Amino acid sequence: MCIFNGYIIVNEMGSEGFDSIAIEPMVEIPIDDPECGSGGFMRIVRRMDPVAGPQISVIVICPGKGYKYFDEIPENIGGGRTLVIRVNGYEDLSRIIMKSRSATIMIPEIGLISTPRSAAVDEILTVDGILEKYVDHLEPLCENTENPVKCREVVEWMKRAMKGEESFTLIIDDPTGRSTEISI
Repeated sequence: MCIFNGYIIVNEMGSEGFDSIAIEPMVEIPIDDPECGSGGFMRIVRRMDPVAGPQISVIVICPGKGYKYFDEIPENIGGGRTLVIRVNGYEDLSRIIMKSRSATIMIPEIGLISTPRSAAVDEILTVDGILEKYVDHLEPLCENTENPVKCREVVEWMKRAMKGEESFTLIIDDPTGRSTEISI
């Protein structure tokens, strides 16, 4: 993605199977303060994401300080949605999920409730990819937790689940209603 003459170019022509998407700026605000320096600006634009739908993009560039910031906010925030995915075997692990940054993930069989952090992002993951993220995060922390034995048991359970050896329910509770299962 790049910015050219006030437009956001999401993808180069023909690359990745879809054409470039350029959308006109909605608002551009000059920024001239001690934090950003002179010549900075904030640009707010609309862009269409082929998977997540319409987005509001916020770009802040402070050339004097070398600071750049980019964030996207979904335009279609609506009513909540809860996905309940029953995983009964190895074949279910390859199901593809678009998980919004606002979603809470739960696996009742092991008591997992994972609420989104402030740095959370929208992600496209498989079911086993979700488990792998938790294993990668938890495993190095187990010895420093309140209950290291229980932590190691949960990590081992997740590893077995990633091999299709455990059946479980994956619940994705999304107050924005944007999380969904993707069929490819």
